[in-house]
Amino acid sequence: MSRGLRDYLVQKRAAMRAAAEARPDGAQWRDAVEALVVADDATGVRKLRIRDWTFVSDSGPAFGGWSLGPSSPELLCGVVATCLAHTYEIMAATLEVPLDRVEVRVTANNNDAAFLGLATDDPSLPWGMTAHVSVDAEGVAPERLAELHRVVEQRCPLTAFVRGAQSLRVVV
Repeated sequence: MSRGLRDYLVQKRAAMRAAAEARPDGAQWRDAVEALVVADDATGVRKLRIRDWTFVSDSGPAFGGWSLGPSSPELLCGVVATCLAHTYEIMAATLEVPLDRVEVRVTANNNDAAFLGLATDDPSLPWGMTAHVSVDAEGVAPERLAELHRVVEQRCPLTAFVRGAQSLRVVV
């Protein structure tokens, strides 16, 4: 009988160990990642292509959009949430902490008034980002869960990215 996420974490731990043994030099793990966005039709929808997947991003009617997909700030919340959830899976597998469920909800404030030429004291970027994490792990000692939370907070790459000053070069 499958125990859901607990069984997955056992398989994940074995896969991660095998991958580390197959490529023991950390430099062998360096990858370039890429996303391509094209807006080219009467909807103005941004078609986001990542590897073999396509997603759409759109704005609401106030910005001439059709609400056919999430906005960029919503996508940002989504990628931070998925990274946090995946880091919980990775670290639970590594530390052998059996989990039944991980739920991550990321919220942020956003104000697009400046794009409309309106005065606002708010920043023109998402701010006050908060990750709300809920973990179900029946029978796991509170100390082990506290250690898991601490390690995930330290190790999640996209939470570190959002917290730190980053550089972005725009080439036209």
